[in-house]
Amino acid sequence: MGKDLIGREKEIELIMTLLLQGQSVVLIAPRRFGKTSVVLEVLDRLRKDHHFSSYIDLFAVPDIRQLSEQITTTVLANKKLDKVFRKFGRNISQILKNIELKQVVEEFEFVLSYASSETDEWELLSESIDFIESYSNKYQKQIFCGLDEFGDISKLDGDRIVKLFRSKIQLQKNTAYIFSGSSESMMDSLFLKKNSPFYRLARIIEIGFIHEEEFYKYLERTFHELNIGVTATFINSILDFSNGHPYYTQLILQQIYIRHELTPSTFKLDLDIILEELLVHERNYLEKLWEEISKRREHRQVVMKIAQDTTSLYSRIDYKSINVSRTLKVLKGIGLIIKNSNDRYILSDPLFALWIRKKVLKTQ
Repeated sequence: MGKDLIGREKEIELIMTLLLQGQSVVLIAPRRFGKTSVVLEVLDRLRKDHHFSSYIDLFAVPDIRQLSEQITTTVLANKKLDKVFRKFGRNISQILKNIELKQVVEEFEFVLSYASSETDEWELLSESIDFIESYSNKYQKQIFCGLDEFGDISKLDGDRIVKLFRSKIQLQKNTAYIFSGSSESMMDSLFLKKNSPFYRLARIIEIGFIHEEEFYKYLERTFHELNIGVTATFINSILDFSNGHPYYTQLILQQIYIRHELTPSTFKLDLDIILEELLVHERNYLEKLWEEISKRREHRQVVMKIAQDTTSLYSRIDYKSINVSRTLKVLKGIGLIIKNSNDRYILSDPLFALWIRKKVLKTQ
């Protein structure tokens, strides 16, 4: 519960089919929509089918050298040499005592360069990207690499690192990539525009809300397994609030289970109480998100109107002082808004929409 991957089977099957054909994939979705879970599930299934894999979260990589080390380490993990490399990566004599790692070093000498802090970091990165393909070729395996939050790669050194990856990846024949990112505008600038560095390099796949029918069946089954009696109306009220948002739907379920276990004698199903508790639980995240949005007056005003569930934004906003179309494009680009099944813009984060209505709009 809370970690189940629900409603993504079609996307997973499509991604795996494309990767096995040698086609790289770009996965785009707002924050907390389960991109990382999809990437990890795909790589896990490919490993079980005896393929090589590598996964790196660019958000957690502080510099060029760390990126090159992570690439090398995750590739070595396919032969369970990653722990040895991490332990003795800066001790050449210890590396050479390990027979399997010694064989790697003899064929891929750049691995020894990690023992020196003076080795050029760009040279290491270049060699590590080549290592992805050459190491898998050594064992006659396809390798699939997940580069999560790829939009953050520009923070390391902007255009130079992007051009380096492009120059290497386009020559690789036995490697396919899953690029994923939360910022649609950033991923657009890398993959979709005609002058972008990775234009036509990968197939674009956007993931959104999960179909409510699938989530309904999951919730019904899980409540039954937890011995929590619920009505169809209550399950539908959860989905009406979350719109099938994967993170928040499961967070609501988790909070109900916690209340059921901690206060069994007084427990009652009340979605309003659950949501109030989640507002407290997520307060820091929601406040920081609002602080960031409030830096731009036009962003603040449009987001407030969308949170109000306004039928027509243009009828409620002074469009002479705010370019609504441009603001909507920017907000969509950063993953803050998304169109629902009725082709209307809503906030991609339903709890944030509730927070605005309760904490911002009520005070005005």
